[in-house]
Amino acid sequence: MLHGMWGGRSDVLSFVVLIGKPIAEGAIRESRQGDVIGYFSYPNPTLKNNILDSRFYEYGSFERNFVTPSVVEGSKIARFSTSGRLEQSVTRKEYIKKILRIKELLAAGEIYQLDYAIRFRKKFEGEPFVLFLKLIDTNPSDFSAYLNCGDFQIISNSPERLFKVENGIITTQPIKGTAPKSGGQKEFKRLISSEKERAELDMITDLERNDVGKICEYGTLKLEKEREIMELQNLWHTYSEIRGKLRQDVSLEEIIHAMFPGGSITGCPKKRAMEYIELLEGMPRNIFTGSIGYISNCGSNRGSNCGTSHRSGATRATGAERHEPQERSDTSHNWKMDFSITIRTALIQNGYIEYWAGGGIVADSDPEKEYEECLLKAEKFLQILNLQF
Repeated sequence: MLHGMWGGRSDVLSFVVLIGKPIAEGAIRESRQGDVIGYFSYPNPTLKNNILDSRFYEYGSFERNFVTPSVVEGSKIARFSTSGRLEQSVTRKEYIKKILRIKELLAAGEIYQLDYAIRFRKKFEGEPFVLFLKLIDTNPSDFSAYLNCGDFQIISNSPERLFKVENGIITTQPIKGTAPKSGGQKEFKRLISSEKERAELDMITDLERNDVGKICEYGTLKLEKEREIMELQNLWHTYSEIRGKLRQDVSLEEIIHAMFPGGSITGCPKKRAMEYIELLEGMPRNIFTGSIGYISNCGSNRGSNCGTSHRSGATRATGAERHEPQERSDTSHNWKMDFSITIRTALIQNGYIEYWAGGGIVADSDPEKEYEECLLKAEKFLQILNLQF
């Protein structure tokens, strides 16, 4: 049985995969039921992740009667807890040295922007799903997701869309630029007027426009939004939105290859930035800055997700139904997809929980301020880890 929950605004993704039988790796296209939900881990250039590169689950249909899994044992509410010290992949002093090294690479023209991140890690006990419920209650976001993959769990509270495909139109919404709401209108105005924040977003917008352009019809690319404001519980972001019409002959693999991983969490040029990220961070990112989403082939005769928006509220997805194999179409206009970028995302595995936070570094980045921004992005999650039900 596969359970799924969709929520948030009608045009965004939010779901839970609690129990399910994954399809074979590389078999997304051949899914008998037509629809799959799952993740792609971050593709480190040479390091091996501690989880599978991808895992997807088939589902048959969405229903309005979502049954929340039991987190109650007898009369006691299930709990989670952490113990030991909170580990950071780098100290403040080490982080500043890394940023100064990145600025040297920028000055030398090796890269133009690089997204550097810190890993936080702590011992974890209890029910991961309870932590997820606490997180989305205290800090809701548009692309929240929980995946129980058996030997590990993924808790995502991402605000960022990697790409969406519907009716042959692809949309991407890169985020760059952050300001704490605790600073009030002063910080808001600083974000809007900052040339540094503008440069970060403009650079990644151009990179994403180039990625989308590889798979779209000539002349269809449009910058629909430029430096729009996204408001979260404790901070503001700026983001852009790019749309284009997919070429009819573009395959599923070509779409994913062109868009993944997102430029906002690597840097530019993308390939070179990824090589330096691995060198500087020195450890696999696992699910962090990977992607979570669904794929539906509307060319099949049943395509349960096709032609309608997902409504907010509770639903149940079941993978127990049987369907005869349908004739599948690779025409890009028959695919419907929505994928997040897994920032603000935790991995629970082998008795530990890990959580990453980072930011884009450009020539005029201030190392101290970048460090404070990392802590700001991790703030809500780290606060919750210190709480118990």
